[in-house]
Amino acid sequence: MNRIKYVFSISALLLFLMIFNTGCELIDPTEVNNPSITQEKLFKDATGGAKPLLSGLEFAFSDAVNRASFFTEVVSDNYLNTSTYISTQLDDPRLITPNDQYLGDFREIYGKLQTLHSLADFGLNTVLKADQQSTNKDAARVHFYKGMAILLLCENFQAFPLEENGNMIKAEVAIKTAIEQFNKSYQLDGSGTNGINNKLALARAYRQDGNKASSIQAANEALGLSGNYVYNAEYDPINLANRMNLFTVVRNQNDMQPLPRLDFLDPKFANRDGSDPIPVLKSEEAYLILAEAALSNGDLEGTKTQLRNLIQLVKTRNVVPYLDRDPRRNRPNNNNDKVKADPSSPAIGGLIFKRSGSTINTYPISATSVTLEQIDGLSDNNEAFRVLYLMRQEILFSEGRRMSDLGIRLPVMNRQIDANPNVNPGDYGTSVFVPAYIPQGRDLDSFDYDTATNLVTIKYDMNKILMQNKSIVSPFF
Repeated sequence: MNRIKYVFSISALLLFLMIFNTGCELIDPTEVNNPSITQEKLFKDATGGAKPLLSGLEFAFSDAVNRASFFTEVVSDNYLNTSTYISTQLDDPRLITPNDQYLGDFREIYGKLQTLHSLADFGLNTVLKADQQSTNKDAARVHFYKGMAILLLCENFQAFPLEENGNMIKAEVAIKTAIEQFNKSYQLDGSGTNGINNKLALARAYRQDGNKASSIQAANEALGLSGNYVYNAEYDPINLANRMNLFTVVRNQNDMQPLPRLDFLDPKFANRDGSDPIPVLKSEEAYLILAEAALSNGDLEGTKTQLRNLIQLVKTRNVVPYLDRDPRRNRPNNNNDKVKADPSSPAIGGLIFKRSGSTINTYPISATSVTLEQIDGLSDNNEAFRVLYLMRQEILFSEGRRMSDLGIRLPVMNRQIDANPNVNPGDYGTSVFVPAYIPQGRDLDSFDYDTATNLVTIKYDMNKILMQNKSIVSPFF
């Protein structure tokens, strides 16, 4: 499906009403408040209910990815919020609370992920059972969406309920449910894109679970099915626009600026109408997982082989020219600028390009500044780890993944705490978690710019810091 479309059938309309009129319970999609909409009316003729269900799930999935991406990119070191209407607290993650403007709103990341999860549950428990025409392929897709909802919750939150008024479930427990969903989906339909999606999702989920052997197996199986695959969350300018595009391209007053080290990657999504898809699962991550697993085993040569394979794949991805009008006020904006990842690192050129009316290259799937020569020259496991996590940062840029790699986890929204009798203020998962190695204040985004020497010096090389804390950072170490 190239673009998200609303399905205006009666069944789809009722499904959406049942989701968005749930009140404060957050995760009970069957509580219908409108007396004219009843289960009896909905299922009097339920044949064909799977089709609008899947359309609704596709929309809810893209909506959730959309909200998660821009929010977590600002929390991370990838982007600095200079003048948007996004909460200014996000650049200082320790200040994030369940009442945060963009976390506490049911229309944002937590509410959207729980909506996706609850719609998938409703589909499995009610809609598909009532539709005698539904197939195993239909059920497989619903299980996949449920797994993705839980996986994204696990990557971004410490704990959360998975049923109405349920207890908080720790992410390390909930990830096993995501894995179960992906395995069920694959068992029901291991063909075509569903097979590749689930193998890539399993590699990612097993990594999150710390299950190295299973993650390696799933990554290799995914690459065996396709070596250059991408699965996107889809957008269009009318029904659901890409919000990363809004903040990074439509820049008149809303301004997110990248860390100078990542300037060459910005913007990832350059279509001004907001129709760019956001990659969610792609073959690049399989290589990243295999490289990390090899490095955790002390196999530096194996790590280098996987990173070489990764770079070769990245070289085949689309490059799109873009006329960038961003003025980059008070920011690096010169082709001659060089960047030091921290004060002790070498100055590197070619990472910053002049904007303000210049045409630059954009990379809507993947790009990296790391070269084959750099990989060949790696002789130290610690440096290999730093390079690996730099490549994760660059290749997954603007996809809402960096915050999770940094180890930061968001609190559940305040409405979850207030409405659920099994969740109380102070419970595990109700406050933000920021590892001690994360710099204080807004220093994740701090840098100095000497215009006289065209030198940018970033205060902290977070990939070096992640390397120094690899036993905490990596699920495989």
